[in-house]
Amino acid sequence: MRESARVAAEYDSSESDELVDPTLELSERHALRRVKGFSTELQDISEAEYRQLQLERVVLVGVWTDGTSVMAENSLAELKALAETAGSEVLEGLIQRRDKPDPATYIGSGKVEELRQVVISTGADTVICDGELSPSQLRQLEEKVKVKVVDRTALILDIFAQHAKSKEGKAQVELAQIAYLLPRL
Repeated sequence: MRESARVAAEYDSSESDELVDPTLELSERHALRRVKGFSTELQDISEAEYRQLQLERVVLVGVWTDGTSVMAENSLAELKALAETAGSEVLEGLIQRRDKPDPATYIGSGKVEELRQVVISTGADTVICDGELSPSQLRQLEEKVKVKVVDRTALILDIFAQHAKSKEGKAQVELAQIAYLLPRL
């Protein structure tokens, strides 16, 4: 969910290489770099601190098809925990009661309009759906709510990507992400 390429140019490149431990992996070294233009009274902030300032603001949405309302709320609470693990700030959550997810938009046209209003009023930049969306559902929702939309699977893959440390682990996560994204291109 992070766009590290977008913020890469914001680092202070005047910092000498000998200040950063060369035994750390590249991603770990980058997390220790200072962010140019962002500082406290005493020192610049690190990338990790900068990410805390730039949390992705999300609205959660789920479809309640069976079970009790408590089960639907528990599922949304779990999605909230996943979103926070991925580094997002959860602003609000919506649950739509339906017999089955809408084939066009996942939540139905009325709920899409309500979701759009919630996104506008909260200033959210992402919607996370509690389920797996088809490529057409993803496209339709993004067109209608005018912000990035991700589903539970993409969120979980993002969490794995953020926490993978070994080269093998990173390769496996990247392979899983590619397999997931292939039909969505």
